[in-house]
Amino acid sequence: MDDKINPKQLIRTLSVEDFCRTADEYYRAIVDPTPQMAKPFSSFTDAPQLLCNLGLMISGLKLGKSMLVLDFGAGTCWLSRFLNQLQCATISVDASITALEIGQKLFHDFPIVGELLQPPKFIHFNGHRMEVEDESVDRIVCFDTFHHIPNQDEILREFYRVLKPGGIAGLSEPGMHHSKSPHTQFEMRHHRVLKNDIVLSE
Repeated sequence: MDDKINPKQLIRTLSVEDFCRTADEYYRAIVDPTPQMAKPFSSFTDAPQLLCNLGLMISGLKLGKSMLVLDFGAGTCWLSRFLNQLQCATISVDASITALEIGQKLFHDFPIVGELLQPPKFIHFNGHRMEVEDESVDRIVCFDTFHHIPNQDEILREFYRVLKPGGIAGLSEPGMHHSKSPHTQFEMRHHRVLKNDIVLSE
């Protein structure tokens, strides 16, 4: 009997607010957040693929100095920190207050080389609407985050709302069979976090 968790069934079972709550519970349960703060260099196993995907996404974003970049699903804000190192300004958005607090500690304890273009912003996300003005950001990065989102159509509309005309949203995702891996199944079963499959044709 196949007892694998189907992410679509999880979406039908839990609300957007439930997923926001489980996201924060996930980060609050972490005793030592160092590996999450050290990304993409936190694991010999994960680093090669993370660096490859990150390089491709940054290339496609066509970033420029002083651009305002919204890091959606920023988690511990490690990518926001690197974007500041590239002399972009950032808004880190996440559903977990705990993750954003870790991100603020990361910026404080491990500042970038040189001066920040402007202080980074950290915004708690309620799962539906970002507290960001219309047409106010140059770029959006969504790195390994969109597959956690149950209301993807709503979030894509939010991306469109906050992006300036001609802006770019860059997404990097694990793919169409992500939900079936043993690690993914474990996290969905024990942490109730969504690990959806991203199928581009959908």
